[in-house]
Amino acid sequence: MSLRSVFSTVVVVLAIFVAPSIAQETLGDLVASGGYDWIIGRWVASTDDGQKVEFNFDWALDKHVVLNSLLMGDFKYQGIITLSPANQEAVDQGADNRGGVWKGVWSPEGDGLVRKVEHTSPDGQSRKGDIIVGKGDADTITIAIYLTDGSGNRNSEPMSKLTYKRQPQAKAAPVSAAAEASGRSTDYQKLGDIVSEGGYEWLIGKWVGSENNQTYELEYKPVLDKHAASVDMKIGEFKYMGMITYAPSRQEVVEFGADSMGRTWKMVWEQDGSDLVNKSELTKADGTTQKLQHVFTKVSNDEFKAKLYSIEANGNRGSEPREQVTFKRQKPASQAK
Repeated sequence: MSLRSVFSTVVVVLAIFVAPSIAQETLGDLVASGGYDWIIGRWVASTDDGQKVEFNFDWALDKHVVLNSLLMGDFKYQGIITLSPANQEAVDQGADNRGGVWKGVWSPEGDGLVRKVEHTSPDGQSRKGDIIVGKGDADTITIAIYLTDGSGNRNSEPMSKLTYKRQPQAKAAPVSAAAEASGRSTDYQKLGDIVSEGGYEWLIGKWVGSENNQTYELEYKPVLDKHAASVDMKIGEFKYMGMITYAPSRQEVVEFGADSMGRTWKMVWEQDGSDLVNKSELTKADGTTQKLQHVFTKVSNDEFKAKLYSIEANGNRGSEPREQVTFKRQKPASQAK
């Protein structure tokens, strides 16, 4: 089945059946109780040859999520740290602008933190390592990067160890479609290639839908030189953030994200005839899971319909949608008449 179903970040209906949230520890609670708030911020260091390295850790979704990023030369990484409802681990997932996908787990180590990480390259090769973040004073941290062997043992010496200084938060500059289109060519398929070949560029932008007296606001945009897409959705006080990426080694389009109710989402995108299908697994705040399917039908370049289906015990999609919403493109003010 073709996977050219990618960029429909219409996870917007993920929260259609928002239910009352149960009390649970959030990522913000975990960080505060451990005294690890010091890691939040923008951190910059320079290598021996003068290259700038910048890490960012920022709160989002009412402290249910930390957005983290790395910029070093022309290398860029973006990820999302969430608290797993199933086991209360701080899970880190992300992608880079060289076709790599990343996953890992954060945990305390001494007075600092360790991020155990696995990187998978476009050709499917996997490398594991530990990123050790040590606290200095209020405006200084150290970050050391170690490779690990098959048993998880750290090399005796780090690949890199630098001292980072806190910097004022930089205002994010808007990224134009033209700038994203100028990303370097690759010898593997990236998300932007799948989107272009499937004819899904029309999905880029802001959308609004209305159903059952609720307004759904959605924005999705290419990031990381079109190796990934960011997703932002809001329904009243409810918010969702996610990232879509493509793993060339698995030929699979995936999305991962979290919402402001402490729930996490993982999804696989496929094409079903002229429709796009999102096969989703939702992990609720109590650790239980639920499977769903979202089916998206293009009406025009400025309108699409989304339908939400339950998955029955036999694994089949329900015969009738539980909910359906029509979304319309919101044009920039400069284009509005």
